[in-house]
Amino acid sequence: MGMRSTLPLPSWNIVLTQIIFYFILEDFVFYWGHRILHTKWLYKHVHSVHHEYATPFGLTSEYAHPAEILFLGFATIIGPAVTGPHLVTLWLWMTLRVLETVEAHCGYHFPWSPSNFFPLYGGSDFHDYHHRLLYTKSGNYSSTFTYMDWIFGTDIGYRKLKALKRATVEDNIEQKKH
Repeated sequence: MGMRSTLPLPSWNIVLTQIIFYFILEDFVFYWGHRILHTKWLYKHVHSVHHEYATPFGLTSEYAHPAEILFLGFATIIGPAVTGPHLVTLWLWMTLRVLETVEAHCGYHFPWSPSNFFPLYGGSDFHDYHHRLLYTKSGNYSSTFTYMDWIFGTDIGYRKLKALKRATVEDNIEQKKH
């Protein structure tokens, strides 16, 4: 006979509420941790390992110095540590985090990317910008959502670049009309 849990599965409301809470808390903690890793000394001795790839691809999402893995990994586990979720909720959370970070580092904007459906979701374009700039000036420190960068103005360069790209596309469309 196989083992069977005697505990009921949590309702979808509880799972969804916990996952949303985890994303919000993780984003807040990750933002500050990541921003600290971009200070001169920590970047040089720790975070530069992750930035060896100026144009990241999916597997580079997990490529980092062991100290960084422990430091930023705290952001991922703090939510579940606070709420003590059901094992299914924990597995779902960990799966979503890995998928999100791989997507953010994949270097390609997929049509099914959450950034097409959720306005505050960063995605690969947002994170690619972060990897292409110098260590202390990069901005875009958020992990999943962009609200922390927006609040603290660390995405100004990215927003200016996006506006410039939009204006260029609009100019090209206008020129083709004439």
